Amino acid sequence: MACARSVLVATILAGGCAGAPRPPPAAPSAVSLPRSSSLAPDQQPGFAVPVGAQLSERNRCVDRELVERQLNDFGDPEGTTYPGGSPLLGVTGRAGDRHEYVLRHHPEIGVTCTQALGEPER
Repeated sequence: MACARSVLVATILAGGCAGAPRPPPAAPSAVSLPRSSSLAPDQQPGFAVPVGAQLSERNRCVDRELVERQLNDFGDPEGTTYPGGSPLLGVTGRAGDRHEYVLRHHPEIGVTCTQALGEPER
């Protein structure tokens, strides 16, 4: 009998709580953090860097390397002249990307300028 009374009391209490009002959901935060895109080598969350920012930084690095090596804008010795005014004009007459041209002809500059973010300078 005591067992039946306990079950009855538990049923009444559980039923009474089911209809209790719930607190309103929390208001959304005014700050929105970016979602983690990967884990860095140290297992800390990393965040994606926009491709445009990566290319911009790579291009600045290529230009710095050309100045340090005393090369012209195309990676050739200063004073080099080109038929048509640019080595980027191919057979089709369409100009290519200057930085891609330099990286194809100077892979060592590519190694220096395409290191991973956070990697020590070489």
